[in-house]
Amino acid sequence: MADPHPSRSFDDPARQAAALLIRLGVAVLAIGVPAGSLMSRRLIFTLMPVGAALILFGVLLDPKRAHMERLTSAIASPLCLMTLFLLGWGLLSLLWTPFTAIAGERYFKTAGTLLFAMATAAALPAHSKTSNLYLLPLGLGLGAIATLIISIMAPPAVAQDIETSTLDRVSLTMCMMLWPALAALAVRDRWMSAGLLAVAVSAAIIAVWMPAALGALAAGAIVFSLSNSSQMKIGRGIGIAFAILILLAPAMPFALAPILRSSTHAFAVSMQTAEAFFTSEGLRLLAGHGYDTVARGFQMGFLPTAMPRSVIFEVWYELGIIGAAALAALVFLAFHATAKLPKPLTGFLQGALVCGGVIAISGLVTAQIWWITILSVVGILFALVAKGQYRTERPSAKSISANALRPQI
Repeated sequence: MADPHPSRSFDDPARQAAALLIRLGVAVLAIGVPAGSLMSRRLIFTLMPVGAALILFGVLLDPKRAHMERLTSAIASPLCLMTLFLLGWGLLSLLWTPFTAIAGERYFKTAGTLLFAMATAAALPAHSKTSNLYLLPLGLGLGAIATLIISIMAPPAVAQDIETSTLDRVSLTMCMMLWPALAALAVRDRWMSAGLLAVAVSAAIIAVWMPAALGALAAGAIVFSLSNSSQMKIGRGIGIAFAILILLAPAMPFALAPILRSSTHAFAVSMQTAEAFFTSEGLRLLAGHGYDTVARGFQMGFLPTAMPRSVIFEVWYELGIIGAAALAALVFLAFHATAKLPKPLTGFLQGALVCGGVIAISGLVTAQIWWITILSVVGILFALVAKGQYRTERPSAKSISANALRPQI
């Protein structure tokens, strides 16, 4: 009797080629990005699209053809829809920004990077290979060792502004990529290796000496430790806290004004400048000044240098209350979504979100394209880890042996 489902001879070669392309793409992101960041501050702009493209080509080559279902399901999620709304509002704001041409170029680079990363993460195969997961800690470990050696051998003059210092950017890159790398080891019960990797990355950041990255890493670690006991409460609580912080940002300078009025500290001057700004804006706060006006405002002297440099201030100034509300909703949905994931992935993802949020709020990177690119890489790697986690508890070797010896009836 003929087989009703004959095997096609090209399925196995096609599946092998797809797996090879996906592995190459993961290697570019997991190994190439940490190593490449040490050689060039702009190499990530090439590595990220190349790695994502290899993964997508591998997915499209897979004969199972289930990627469209995964992509459609991801697009329909509330988190993705809110991201698209925020991107759409940013696109609309180009109509009233004073720097239409430059802002438009930057917008399409940013939106293109985010959408490309979202499509890649959504289209990843339903089950990630273990060999692909181990590329994450391998690449980050090599990058941490190289950073440690270079920072020790390099002169102290390497500690420059974030825009010009390669090692500072490497520190932030490792700070964010540490979380999916730890998650990749944790889902395979390699906790000892995860601890060693965390120590190596922390030592590299200390050697570079970037306090903001260390503070963000510590905040993420605290959230991770708390998440293990109550991931749902921690996820919702921190999501609400971040959302309130974004929505009530204009009230902060007014609340702190009586305390900081006589102070000459940089933070006090920054809050006083923000108070004057929010007082004079009026209805302009509804829609903002348009995309990319903060960076251009600082460069061209339209904004005072004492103005707060934080992603919260930036979204209020550029996209107004509508953009701020959309960002607050997006952050809350992100934390709420992590609370529904299985352990230990939830803790690492919540730690990564807090770590990235602290860095963005600190004003180091705000919405720079290289920072968006780093977050895109981290998002793809987290999606890879999520699809490599065991959905059920693995049977022990003892139970397998017992079942094998049991007589079959």
